[in-house]
Amino acid sequence: MLDLFQAVILGAIQGITAWIPVSSKTQVILAGAAFFSLTFQTCIAFALILHVGDLVAALFRYRKEYIGAAMAALKPKELAKFEKKSEEQQEYSFLVISIIATAVVALPAYILMKKFFVALDGEWLLAAVGILLLVMAAITLLSKKAVVKNAQLDLSTSVIAGFAQGLAVVPGISRSGITQCTLLLAGFEPQKAVRLSFLMSAPMVAAAFLAFYFVEGFSGFTIEVIAVGILVAAIASYFTMGILVQVARKIPSHYFLAAVGLLAMVPLAIKVVTGTGG
Repeated sequence: MLDLFQAVILGAIQGITAWIPVSSKTQVILAGAAFFSLTFQTCIAFALILHVGDLVAALFRYRKEYIGAAMAALKPKELAKFEKKSEEQQEYSFLVISIIATAVVALPAYILMKKFFVALDGEWLLAAVGILLLVMAAITLLSKKAVVKNAQLDLSTSVIAGFAQGLAVVPGISRSGITQCTLLLAGFEPQKAVRLSFLMSAPMVAAAFLAFYFVEGFSGFTIEVIAVGILVAAIASYFTMGILVQVARKIPSHYFLAAVGLLAMVPLAIKVVTGTGG
């Protein structure tokens, strides 16, 4: 049984790691086992509960964008017409289309894994994408002519980003990691890639929470522990998102690409070091 102190620590870990290219659930599980001797099932269940804090932070920070996306969804015939829209309206369409694309990939993948107990090594896929980012960083650093393309939002980018986010149901793949990596590889500036990745988070987090609740349930935690954990996670999430957007804006693109690439390989490194690779 978790106590309030443990809820605070795990909530802070969840809120910080939810927005960087590592699996936040993995960090909560490792911390819970190492510091508090908690079981795997307890840690994974509480990590999913803490996702509510991430959801609250994202909804509050980007409330205008989510309202805009909801309004855009009411005009389906206009969604794919990116070239005729302002940058703000393009983001609304991106959100709606990426959410649909995420569902197309995530729901079947989740059902297949639950039904057939498929063992997938998502860490390897995320690490491979990380290597591509390191290559991009090296090319950008060594070539004076190599610059980030400053890509623009369109239908294909929205679909690809949504598909990538859907892969986050595979164990070992960080949602933030796979979406940021995909957008960076598509040529978006670091600040834009981070922002879009954060914007995409709320629907995926909500779906993950509901799916786990109906399949596994969240019994065994007191209301006080849940409330404190969610509150701490929400506060940590809100400030972490703000800090990361500022960092992405200020540092050179090749350094940011390298940092994200290296972080994308952390889950695989943890798996290898801890000997959980089977």
